[in-house]
Amino acid sequence: MRRNTPSLEQKGRKISVSVLFIILAVFLSRIAAAVSVEVTVAGVEGTLRENVLAHLSVENQKNHPDLTPALLRRLHQEATGEIRRALQPFGYYRPDIQTDLQGSDGAWRAVYTIDPGRPVLIEALDLTISGDGVSDERFRKLSADFPVRKGEILNHTVYEQGKRSLHDTAMKYGYLDAMSTVSRVEVHPDTYTASVTIHFDTGPQYRFGDVLFIDNNLDCGFLARYIPFRRGDPYHLSDLMMFQKVLTDSDYFESVEINPATEKAAAREVPIEVKLVPLKKNKYTLGVGYGTDTGFRGGIGWELRRVNMRGHRFRTDLNVSEIRSGLTAEYTVPLQRVRTDSIVYSSGWVKEDTDASRSDRLFGGVRYSHIRYGLKEALYVTFEQEEFKVGSDSGRSTLLIPGISWTLISAVNPITTQQGGRLYLDVRGAHDTLLSDTSFLQLHMKAKYIRGLSRWGRLIVRGEAGTSLVSDFSELPPSVRFFAGGDHSVRGYGYNSLGPEDAGGNVIGGKHILVGSIEYEQRIRGKWSAAVFYDIGNAVDAFDDPLMSGAGFGVRWSSPVGPVRVDLAFPLDETDRSWRLHVSIGADL
Repeated sequence: MRRNTPSLEQKGRKISVSVLFIILAVFLSRIAAAVSVEVTVAGVEGTLRENVLAHLSVENQKNHPDLTPALLRRLHQEATGEIRRALQPFGYYRPDIQTDLQGSDGAWRAVYTIDPGRPVLIEALDLTISGDGVSDERFRKLSADFPVRKGEILNHTVYEQGKRSLHDTAMKYGYLDAMSTVSRVEVHPDTYTASVTIHFDTGPQYRFGDVLFIDNNLDCGFLARYIPFRRGDPYHLSDLMMFQKVLTDSDYFESVEINPATEKAAAREVPIEVKLVPLKKNKYTLGVGYGTDTGFRGGIGWELRRVNMRGHRFRTDLNVSEIRSGLTAEYTVPLQRVRTDSIVYSSGWVKEDTDASRSDRLFGGVRYSHIRYGLKEALYVTFEQEEFKVGSDSGRSTLLIPGISWTLISAVNPITTQQGGRLYLDVRGAHDTLLSDTSFLQLHMKAKYIRGLSRWGRLIVRGEAGTSLVSDFSELPPSVRFFAGGDHSVRGYGYNSLGPEDAGGNVIGGKHILVGSIEYEQRIRGKWSAAVFYDIGNAVDAFDDPLMSGAGFGVRWSSPVGPVRVDLAFPLDETDRSWRLHVSIGADL
C-alpha cells in the first residue's frame, strides 16, 4: 500500500507559514507591551527644567519601542539621582524631590515635583594669574571681569566658561605654554557654601619668527608684502587670520594653509609655514545678459593672473551690446602695500550709439590707486581721441585728462547690504595748452545709502551731482557731457534721454547734473522682495532748470552677484506718458 509523503515544496510552505506566524506574534506582543508615558516636571523653570529633562532617562526613553512597564519602573527609580545631578551644576545640592508614577494598560504618567532648596553660594574665590601675562592688560581686564564672583550662586557652567576664557585668551595672544596649575571647586552642602580656586600660569609670551612660503609660483619677496606682522612681533592669532584672509583675497591662490610650527619654536619665536596652491594661470570668462539701458549684451574676457614672479597681471575684455561695444585691456603692477596700492596701465576702444549721441573713442592711460585716510584714492591721466555726433554738434576731439577720485564704501557686505553706504567723488579736467582741443574742469559726485528699517525692510537713498566749467561746450565729446535717465538714473525715461535739447529737439547733454532717488524695499518671501520708488533729476545747463521725475514699483531677487531688479516706472513729467520697463543686476554698493 502506497503512502502519500509531503513534497519538499509543501514542507517549505509549512515552514514559511510558521515563520510568518512567529514574526506576527512577536510584532503583536510588542504592540501589546508598548508603553506610552507622559512626563511632567514641576517646581523649576527655564534652564533648570531643561537640564532636568535632559538628564531624565524616563524622558529620553519614553518613545522607545522596547519600553515595558518593568523597565519604566526601574527608570523611574533612577530619576531622583538623575535630578540631583542635573541641579548640582547650577548650585542646588540639597533639593527636595517628590516622584509619582501611575498608569495601566500601557498609558502611564510620571510626575516629578522639585523644590531646589537653598543654592550654594561662593564663599571664597582664589583667582591667581602668574607668568608673563601678569603685566598684560588683557589678563588684568579678564581677572577684573571674571564671571565667577564671591557671593554669587555657584554655577559650574560659568566656572568652566571662566577657565576657558583664560585659556582662549592665552592662545590668542601668544602664551602657548599656558596652563591651569590648580583648578578646584570645594562644595560644603551643609553650610550651602563653596570655595573656588583657580591658579593660571600664562608662561612666556611667544613671538613671530620667520615666514616660509611652500609650493608657490611667485617671488617670496613679493609674497612678503602680504605679511601683516614682522619677525619679533608678539604672536597674535588675529594676525594669522588676517594673513590668511589677504592671501585668499589676492586671487592668486586656490588654497592657503597657514601653520604656526610651534614644535620648531626657538628662543620663543614661532616660525610660520605657509603652503600655497596657485590658481590656474589663465582665467577665461564668458557672459550674456540683458539690461534696458544696454539691451542684450555679451562679453568674453581673458586674464593672465601671473605675468611674472612679481605678481603682475594682464586682462582684456571684449563687450558687445545694442548701444555700446568695446575692447579694453589693463596691465596691473602691485606696489609695496600690495593689498591696497597698484599702478594700472589701460587702453581700449569704445563705440556707443544711443538715441542721444554717437561716438567712437580710443583711449590709453595710467592710474595710481592707494588708500588715504580710509578712502580709496586714485590719481589718473587719460589720453583719448573721440569722433562724435551729438544733435547738430559733431567733430573729433583730442583730450589729455588728468584727474583724481575718492571712493568710500562702508558695509559688511557690499553685494547685498542691510546697512551701509558708498560715496564717490571725481575731479578731472583738460587744458588746450596740454595736448587738448579744449579746456574744461569737472566735478562729479555719487552717493548711496542703505538702512534696514526692520528685519525685512530697507530704505535706499541715492543721489548724483556734477558740474562743469567749460569755455566752449559744443567742443566737448559725449563722454564728458552729462546725461540723465535710465536704470541707474531717473527711471521712467530712456537711457541718456534727459538733458538740454538743440533747436531740432535732440538731447545734447548738459553742463551739470542733479539726480535724487528714494526707494523702499520689503522682503516678501525667501530671496524675493518688492519695492516702490520715486526718482527726480535732469542734466541741465543751469541749476534752476526744471527737473524730471518718475515713480513706480518693482520686484527684486537676491542673486550671488547682487540683486536682480525688475521695475515698472511711470514718467510724471512727459507729455506722452507710458510705463517703461527697467531691468538691471549688480551689487548694492
